[in-house]
Amino acid sequence: MEAIKEPDWNTIGILGAARGARGSTEGPMGTEHLLAGITTARGPARTALDAEGATRTALLAVLRDTMDRDDAWTGTDDAEASVAAQDVLGEDGDRNRLTGAAAKSLTAAMGQAQRDGAAKFTAVHLLRALLEEDNRAVELLAACRVSPQAVRARLDGEPTGVQDDLSPLLHPTRDILLGRSHYRHLPLWQRWILKFAGMNWASNPAWWVSMETHAQAHRLDNGPVGTEHVLLAILATHEVALHYPHLSKNSTPDADGDHLTRLGINYTSVHTALTKSPIHLTPDPHPTRKYLEETTGPLIETLLREDTRARQLIEALTS
Repeated sequence: MEAIKEPDWNTIGILGAARGARGSTEGPMGTEHLLAGITTARGPARTALDAEGATRTALLAVLRDTMDRDDAWTGTDDAEASVAAQDVLGEDGDRNRLTGAAAKSLTAAMGQAQRDGAAKFTAVHLLRALLEEDNRAVELLAACRVSPQAVRARLDGEPTGVQDDLSPLLHPTRDILLGRSHYRHLPLWQRWILKFAGMNWASNPAWWVSMETHAQAHRLDNGPVGTEHVLLAILATHEVALHYPHLSKNSTPDADGDHLTRLGINYTSVHTALTKSPIHLTPDPHPTRKYLEETTGPLIETLLREDTRARQLIEALTS
C-alpha cells in the first residue's frame, strides 16, 4: 500500500456523508457510498456529477431502493476483502470497514494526489479513482443513466457529447426532481427539511402534482391558480418522470399522464395554447385546492367531470 496521504477538509466531510449513506445496513462501506458522499460537498467533483444528473437526490433514491435487496447489485465491490478504514486512512479513518474496492479507490486517490504534488487528496482525486474501476460506484451511475466517460469529460472541461432531449420548458420541473432547486412557495424551514432529506418527488406523484401546480401558475404569471395549471402540472411531472425512471420506479402508475398521452396532449401543446394562442376559458366551478385536496381517484377524471378550465383546454385541443 502507498504511503497514507491525508484527505482535505472537504473530503473528510465526504467520508462522513458516505457513512451516513449506508443507512442502517450492516456491512462495509462501499464505493457506492463514497460516490454518494461526493454529492454532498461543494466543488468541481460534485458539479461534474450534478451536471450529468447524478445528484444527491438521485443517488440516495437509488441507494434506498437497493437496501436489504440481495439482487440489487451485480458486483460485490470486493466485500470479502474488506479492511478497516484506519488501515487505509490512518488517523482520519475509524473502526468501520471498507470494501476492497473502496479501499482500492481511496488508495488510488492518494497516489494520484502524490503524483500531482498535492498536499492532500481531494474529492476530484477520489472521484477520478472511483470512475476508473468496475465497481458499485460505476454501477450506481449506470442506474442513474450516467456514464463515467461523461463525468470525466465534465471534470476535464470537455464537451460530453450527451444531448438533452427534454424540452427546455420542463427544465425547471426536472431540476426540482433532481434536487437542484426547490419549490419557492414553501416556507423556508420546509424547503430546508426537504433538501436535507433528499426528497424524491417522483415517489409521491399526487403531492408532486400539487406542488408543481403552484409553480406552473407562478411561471406563467397569469393570475390565480386554476385547473389549467393542474393540467400543466400533471403533464410536466409525467413527462419528466419518464426521463428519470430510476426515480419513479417505486411510485404508483401515472394513470393521469397516460390518459392525457392517449388523447394526444402533451405539455408543450397545453403551454402553447395558454401562452401563444390563448383560448378563452370560463371560471372553474370550484377553487383549485378542492380538486387537489379532495380527489380520491384519478385526478384527470375529476377535472373532466365538470366544466373546468382544464376540461375546456382539453376539448379545444382535441376537437
